[in-house]
Amino acid sequence: MNRRDFLKTAGAGGAVAGVPRRVSAQGAAAPQAVQGPSAAPGAERAAWTGLLRRIAEPVLSNLAAGTLKARMPVEQAAGADRRNVTHLEAIGRLVAGIAPWLELPADSSAEGQLRARYLDLTRRAIGRAVDPASPDVMNFVRERQPLVDAAFLAQGILRAPRALGEGLDPATRGHLVAALESTRAIV
Repeated sequence: MNRRDFLKTAGAGGAVAGVPRRVSAQGAAAPQAVQGPSAAPGAERAAWTGLLRRIAEPVLSNLAAGTLKARMPVEQAAGADRRNVTHLEAIGRLVAGIAPWLELPADSSAEGQLRARYLDLTRRAIGRAVDPASPDVMNFVRERQPLVDAAFLAQGILRAPRALGEGLDPATRGHLVAALESTRAIV
């Protein structure tokens, strides 16, 4: 299974199937901005929210359940060994990207309900990632790459101070501090 198939298995793959796409100069597909008077109000935001779901759902739901390492494939170049770093990379970069959205105030809209769900999943995922007893405890010290991905995770916490900084339970907060402090050993 590759990452693309992993994303599809989460059930969120169809969430953006109907989103208009454009291809950037680098060849990456992105939701195309919905423009003009015929565009439905909120269509562009809905397209971006759909893309967020497609990216975040498999990582957050599996990590929150303690199944990320068992289910997420590790893709790497020939001769590389990314097994020790790829899972922290996934959660760190994801949290850095969605943190400002998670920090928005709660509301009863469909997007607000989705945000509340993802906030809960993110808190539980971080808890699993830093709990030494978790099957999905992340590598914060082997090799040098974890320093980069721990920094992305820390950036996400800083970008959502209320939702993630203050919102983590005391045990998770303690484990997170210990995990981030452990990166000091990386030169």
